[in-house]
Amino acid sequence: MSDDRAATVELLGERTFSLAPGRTILAGALAAGVPHYHACGGNAQCSTCRVYVERGAEQLTPPSAAERRLAEKMGFPDGVRLACQARARTPGATLVLHRIVRDEDDLNLFVRTHARGRSLGEQRELALFFLDIRGFTGFAESSLPFDVIHILNRFFALVRGALAEHGGRVIEVAGDGLYAVFGLEGGDAVAPAIRAGRQIIDDVARFSLDYTERYFGYRVTIGVGLHYGRVICGHVGIGVDGALSVIGYPVNVAARLQAATKELNNSFVVSRRAIERLDDPGALGLADVEPQIVFLRGVREPCAVYLLGAPYRDG
Repeated sequence: MSDDRAATVELLGERTFSLAPGRTILAGALAAGVPHYHACGGNAQCSTCRVYVERGAEQLTPPSAAERRLAEKMGFPDGVRLACQARARTPGATLVLHRIVRDEDDLNLFVRTHARGRSLGEQRELALFFLDIRGFTGFAESSLPFDVIHILNRFFALVRGALAEHGGRVIEVAGDGLYAVFGLEGGDAVAPAIRAGRQIIDDVARFSLDYTERYFGYRVTIGVGLHYGRVICGHVGIGVDGALSVIGYPVNVAARLQAATKELNNSFVVSRRAIERLDDPGALGLADVEPQIVFLRGVREPCAVYLLGAPYRDG
């Protein structure tokens, strides 16, 4: 005897409705009075009906050929489905969904985003790299504005070059600090980040000795923090094109690692979570390095870290 139990669909923040066997999520939502956008009429020719499946993805029918083509074209992250194509394949299934386009403002933002070729938000596992100049505020307060900006431009040109060489992507520059990520293009993320950090520390030491100390009497020292974790990536901003943002709790941990470099008296602090992602720590000279436990401000749990830089000189 066939099992014709309806599925239950919960639209988070909206309502819950029953989905009859064989009916698409879109059809069920419309029958329940949900004003679910479907600009193409539910024919998999647009993505205004897309939903993010919070729970129950395995209880849905596989994507149709038309949905696969559209998902590939638009770069859908995992968990995003077209409501006009997805049906419950498990009798009595429970599905928890986010309806992504909910009103006219969402629709207008959606159209502008894809017209510019910008990616949808997605979760990624990345290496998170924070860098800051130590004691730069004092130099800035006692120096000519032109000199301050000139040194920052020279410094960031040097840092950007090393990051680009090792596959890093700058996410944000704020004052005398910088935030970058590694792994956006896939593949290894941590080893290139460690190589970049070491190169930057060496390059900055030479820059300081040959230039800032010689001409400005200022020794440049930096602190670098590196962590690895699952974060949210997407284009956010009020400018014409917006900017790629990478956010999440692991980002906060990476920032705290950088802030801890002074307390730990070491220029390069890397979390054990990042080191564990290395296929061959010995290839980077880390086979015999031991971690230590630190407590980072604003971080819930104690953190095991590796000190991969050098102590700061006095003065």
